[in-house]
Amino acid sequence: MRIQFKKGDAKPSTLTCIREDSTITWTTLRNNFESHDLAHYAVETVLGFDRAFYGLLSQGFNIQDFELPRGQRPEALIPANLPEQSLQTEHLVNLLLTPGISERNDFDLIGTLRQILEADGLGFPHALNPISLEKIYNTYDDLTLRWQALAAGGILELSFNTGA
Repeated sequence: MRIQFKKGDAKPSTLTCIREDSTITWTTLRNNFESHDLAHYAVETVLGFDRAFYGLLSQGFNIQDFELPRGQRPEALIPANLPEQSLQTEHLVNLLLTPGISERNDFDLIGTLRQILEADGLGFPHALNPISLEKIYNTYDDLTLRWQALAAGGILELSFNTGA
């Protein structure tokens, strides 16, 4: 799947996903939400996840499905029905983007994530360790720099492969 982040100027930026079958899902990005979606990309690609946000989009779900109130979402996207990878990713992305944590001080992100996942009855991602976490940070930093360097109207295009 091709993922395109188009930088807006007078209009909001957009996120477009072009699946292998050429179908498309897209949305406008408000309130700098590209940071969240770039963090998802870093987490999902580094950890090899294919059942989180981008994996579900590649399987045919639409971005708007995730934006609906819980009661209006497709049955598979109601939080209780989401794949474990999807929930693990969301918790990890939220921690990565929390002010103070993102500066990578002495905060124990892995330990904190482990506690959060355990409290929610979720397993810990086997591929997450200090080395893969550093790779996630580096990937996210690179994507952020590439995004910031884009002029209005520019496109940051990424590839997401699920191995399917």
